[in-house]
Amino acid sequence: MKLIMVIAALLISFIGPAHAGAGHELKPMHGGVIVEAKDVDVELVAKVDSLSMYLTDHGKPIPLEGGTAKLTVLIGSEKKDYELLPNGGKLEVKGNFAIPKGAKAIAVIKIKAKVVTARFNL
Repeated sequence: MKLIMVIAALLISFIGPAHAGAGHELKPMHGGVIVEAKDVDVELVAKVDSLSMYLTDHGKPIPLEGGTAKLTVLIGSEKKDYELLPNGGKLEVKGNFAIPKGAKAIAVIKIKAKVVTARFNL
């Protein structure tokens, strides 16, 4: 009887993780850097003329009406803040940006009553 219990426990331990799944793989869809924060995938795209953030829930775009984001970019000891507003299916700010590789960014995103904080290594 003990042998059956041991075999059953071993089988359950091997089968359990297979059904739990490993989550979903984060793949940037717009050529940026993507992170997951509070079950929201946040992709930051830093271009020379714009900073854009795309928000999705398992690949489905999240409506951004009335949403805002404060993006803080840290380049060495220098800190720059930007406010991103809805523009089509993304939060965006236009301007002239020079963000080098190795910079870090923190975004505080507010959409309706939900606040999401995302951290990026650019």
